Amino acid sequence: MRFAVPLLCTVALAGPAGALAAQSNAELMANDHYSRSHDYDLVNQDIAVRGFDWDSTSFDGVVATTLVADRPGLDSIILDAGAKLDIGRIVDRVGRTLRFARHGDTLVVFPAVPIPFHDTTRFTITYHARIESGHGLTFIEPEGRPHRPRQIWSQGEDHDNHYWFPTYDFPNDKMTWTVEATVASGLTAVSNGRLSGDRRNADGTRTMTWRQDKPSATYLVSLIVAPLVRIHDTWQETPVDYYVYRDDSALARPLFRDTPNMIDVYSRLTGIPYPWAKYSQTTVADFFGGMENVSATTLVDWLPDARAYADRPWYAWILIPHELAHQWFGDYVTTANWANMWLNEGFAEFMPGQYWSIRLGRHAEDDYYLDEYQQYLQIDERRRMPLASKGSNNIYPKGALVLRMLERYLGPQRFWASIRRYLTDHAYGNATSDDLRQAVLAATGENLDWFWDEWVYQAGLPDFRVTATYDTSARSLTLRIAQTQADSATADTTTPRFTTPQAFHMPVTIRIGTASGDVVQRTTIDQREQTVVFTALPGPPTMVVFDDGNVILKKLTFDQPTAWLATQLVRDPDLWNRQWVIDRLSERMSDSTAVAALVRAATSADYFLTRRAAALALGDAPAGTALPALERALADTSAQVRAGAATALAKITDPRAPTLARHAWEHDQSYEVRARALVALARLDSAARHPLIATGLATPSYRDAITLGAYEAILQANDTSFVGQVDSAVGTAIDPSFVLAVLGARGSSRALDLLTQHLDDSRPAVRRWALIAMENALPDTLAASRLTNAHDKLTHADARDAVQQALDRLSKRKRS
Repeated sequence: MRFAVPLLCTVALAGPAGALAAQSNAELMANDHYSRSHDYDLVNQDIAVRGFDWDSTSFDGVVATTLVADRPGLDSIILDAGAKLDIGRIVDRVGRTLRFARHGDTLVVFPAVPIPFHDTTRFTITYHARIESGHGLTFIEPEGRPHRPRQIWSQGEDHDNHYWFPTYDFPNDKMTWTVEATVASGLTAVSNGRLSGDRRNADGTRTMTWRQDKPSATYLVSLIVAPLVRIHDTWQETPVDYYVYRDDSALARPLFRDTPNMIDVYSRLTGIPYPWAKYSQTTVADFFGGMENVSATTLVDWLPDARAYADRPWYAWILIPHELAHQWFGDYVTTANWANMWLNEGFAEFMPGQYWSIRLGRHAEDDYYLDEYQQYLQIDERRRMPLASKGSNNIYPKGALVLRMLERYLGPQRFWASIRRYLTDHAYGNATSDDLRQAVLAATGENLDWFWDEWVYQAGLPDFRVTATYDTSARSLTLRIAQTQADSATADTTTPRFTTPQAFHMPVTIRIGTASGDVVQRTTIDQREQTVVFTALPGPPTMVVFDDGNVILKKLTFDQPTAWLATQLVRDPDLWNRQWVIDRLSERMSDSTAVAALVRAATSADYFLTRRAAALALGDAPAGTALPALERALADTSAQVRAGAATALAKITDPRAPTLARHAWEHDQSYEVRARALVALARLDSAARHPLIATGLATPSYRDAITLGAYEAILQANDTSFVGQVDSAVGTAIDPSFVLAVLGARGSSRALDLLTQHLDDSRPAVRRWALIAMENALPDTLAASRLTNAHDKLTHADARDAVQQALDRLSKRKRS
């Protein structure tokens, strides 16, 4: 998100650099350091907008603001208002014209007389807004692209709404509001709350009025203007509506039909019935994903077709339940400042796993959180930051995983009682990380200050190294457990030092399998190194599971006999543990026991994700053993397993492999399976590669899955004969520009010349995509050289500015 804070408020937000560096992250969070100060309580805003002009990206607006003074003699009211908002006049409730001053993105309004402490005032601002599209409001033109009608959508988070109406643009104040939008005939305006007015005007325009009558944060004020149709649904008596383009109307209900059930499950889990007047989901072009505007979520217009559901699209699996969860976590209770943003995003990322657990069972829950874990490790590898900290990079997956760990530690009853207390205590208000801890304390009587210190205010995760020694004569097993995580944080003059605990504190369950039954022992891990001894075992171990049930967010190194791992893969119900075992077995492809275990898992495991992971691993196994298993996997009922098998085929050097890949390409109904089969076949059969890629480029599929497979095959073979065809597609998406950039980086001057020419393309999106590809896919020196040579020749001012900014970034990267 873009960060645009008025200059007058910078000190309140950041404080002196020396003071910041002198405090720990926990102290900064506990002291609410990052919350913004202001001297009034924003109560209500009535926003009226009309006269939208796509050519000038402008409109006319009127905002009536009601607020309460929080200091005696309030003689100036500081609002956030974009510098391009041309203020015409400000009048108070009796019609007196008020003085005002502008300071960049700040508007200062001077009341006619100072406002006494806790008195209410109301004033109305008339203005003309000139919008830099993408700042607050985005104006979309068709640009000759299909499925892209002219439209406008807003995006307020973090603090961009002040670019289209004057307001207090920080989350620690809440208000009610009205949005009245007058739009051209054929367009619909969607906003927050209930529809309180919809009239057709004499000039052919349409005025729609939406009333958000329960308070929420100003960044959640939203507006969409587009040619939309409404598909109506309900949850109990609450309207649940889906707004889409008319061409998408047949696709809407299959995608959104689970929404009422999700609302019901979330209401029951939290103990808080859905709190808003309606719930709408509206799809728009060029959106980054989804935004949880209160009662009126905005979503990208990637509605899956019927065939795409075989591949379990991200849209239905994650996006819809994530944004819905925000209606409780983020909209009903909102972070007090952006340093606590994990309270919004972590909960919203956590809740879908709970929904799928109730809807589909424990394996679906494990499946969901395993994906979160893999995302978390990738982000943590780039930079290790605490969950609660300014600018934290891991609030989504780590937030979800820490909450899952908290739920496992407390147990479902205590956990959901704590969440209910948190939501009840801060209903329609704000909260910090410690407010959640206090809610747990109030609901359960347990002070989890140690948990918050390690998992919320400090960084990292435990990296366990476990060794096992079995004493046959004593029938005892000794586990030596070391936490090897390193604290790599360094001091900084402007930010706190983000530390990683030397030893995480957590109970752990260890399960030892034997021929006579399992032995289970629970112990507490709280030292850098410690030893756990199991005595009087009924027999030698057949498996050893460290952290049975995968309660702890962790890394694990535990060298074990292959037979133990093979047994665990069969017996352990936890998908994270299974994936960990598959990863270990895949390192032992010369061990027939390991390969046999993978074959068995790929063909007979009880959940598709395990079968898929094992099939993928078999790509590195001996062909004679792997190929029969992959052939069976290619006939699996799960498209994900078939796609994994097709991916593995690309590594198999056996004359039967191309035949299997070709059959999958020609006959499978899944887009993803066909895409993976295309890539595999292009690698296995070089003679068939060119016509195969050509066909792939011309084959439509959801989210261009097959086209992307064709691009991958082009890059896999470094086949520059397709440069012309790739170039012809640059107006459809960003991917062709990246293909040209990669081919250019590998030496194709034609690809590089074409990409450079697109910096000055008549289509704004093509110009933008070409620059992104050059900056991110070319070596820095080559990108800088090409951009420097092109800069002065560009005819579009926005392109010159963007190229200069890219050159500045490249120069900064070179210096660092």
